[in-house]
Amino acid sequence: MAAKIEKWRDQISLDYPPLDDEHKAFLEVINKAVKDYYHRNLDNMPALFDACYDYVRNHFSHEEDVMERINCPDIMAHIQAHQQFIKNISEFRQAYEAAETRGKKLDLAQEVVGFLSVWFIGHLLSRDKLIKPYLVRLRNLPPRMDY
Repeated sequence: MAAKIEKWRDQISLDYPPLDDEHKAFLEVINKAVKDYYHRNLDNMPALFDACYDYVRNHFSHEEDVMERINCPDIMAHIQAHQQFIKNISEFRQAYEAAETRGKKLDLAQEVVGFLSVWFIGHLLSRDKLIKPYLVRLRNLPPRMDY
């Protein structure tokens, strides 16, 4: 997969700042990984995997909570897409950590950044865009109370 630098654009915005801000932050992580790969810098690969896991832990749970609150009909398919991402990243990390040569690590880094850049934009345009019409419901909901 070809990795390329992506810019934030209106086409991928949900017009809901809490989720858009998380998406923008992850886009920055991906773009940094693409730059590192093109400079053949592997030093930040462990941090990239950690950032992916942080994104999964924080953003996916936040997004799924929002979808539940607004009764988004696509929630199960969306959760399955998130679970597939987690599986893919876990497999990439295992393969990367098991790679014994710099050449193999570079090949895997290319696969990882290519996967991330393609997956991220594709996910926003296919899955997350389905949420957008339902987000107006959040304006009428009381704030979530944590007891």
